[in-house]
Amino acid sequence: MPGLGQLYLRRYKKAALLLVALFVISSGFWFLRLPESYTGVLFLLWMFVPLSGFAILNALIARDLHLSAKMSRWWIFAGIPLSYIGVNLLFTPLLLGSGFHPIKNLSSSMEPTIFVGDKLVTDEHYFRHRSVRRGDLVLMQRNLRGSETPSGRDENLLVIKRVVAIAGDTIEGKDQAIILNGAKQNEPYVQHRFGVGANPQLDTFGPITIPPGKYYVLGDNRDISLDSRTASFGLVDASAIVGKPLYGYRITGHPLSWQLN
Repeated sequence: MPGLGQLYLRRYKKAALLLVALFVISSGFWFLRLPESYTGVLFLLWMFVPLSGFAILNALIARDLHLSAKMSRWWIFAGIPLSYIGVNLLFTPLLLGSGFHPIKNLSSSMEPTIFVGDKLVTDEHYFRHRSVRRGDLVLMQRNLRGSETPSGRDENLLVIKRVVAIAGDTIEGKDQAIILNGAKQNEPYVQHRFGVGANPQLDTFGPITIPPGKYYVLGDNRDISLDSRTASFGLVDASAIVGKPLYGYRITGHPLSWQLN
């Protein structure tokens, strides 16, 4: 941790400055919520890199000056991997502790918005001070009984769906079109693999009025998505929504990141 080496060497002023710098950068996670964007994550990461590198190398050099025998220069070179380790030991807990979690999507139900294998960052604190709105992508926890799983055991799964109707709305489906409160919805993000009539139970349903504390969710890959149209899935309770997918990212390839609606 930046500043601890300086404290050990009794360089209290420099230790205080480094600890203050660490606090200021850390506030970007909790108070400013910068990881809500990919740019914000990169900014915080590259703030940690020079801070950690400077703190480690400065402590090593200062320690060298206090020794009667010169310290091996390999310690200076060791500062590079130590800086990398230090960044990970600080950055990762701060990212996770502030509610931002990386996940890998394993379902095709949200294509073409989210593909199988896409890496996403989700914010588990997003809806603490925000209301769930129509059109929001949500991360939900779904509890499956043993009879519904290949292993035969109860499982908790995290799934991503899009909120289409909220409490008080009346929703129905007519030949793959969504009618919400009497108005046909324009859904440019939706993908249909099959023609009208191939899945009559999914193409046409309702009307259903959504009760308080419940949400009607659908997948963007509309013809294969298991969602609120089926009895086994049903309406989603507000307590089942545990976060919001914010953006996808790639280490290599283009684009490096893309924001989710």
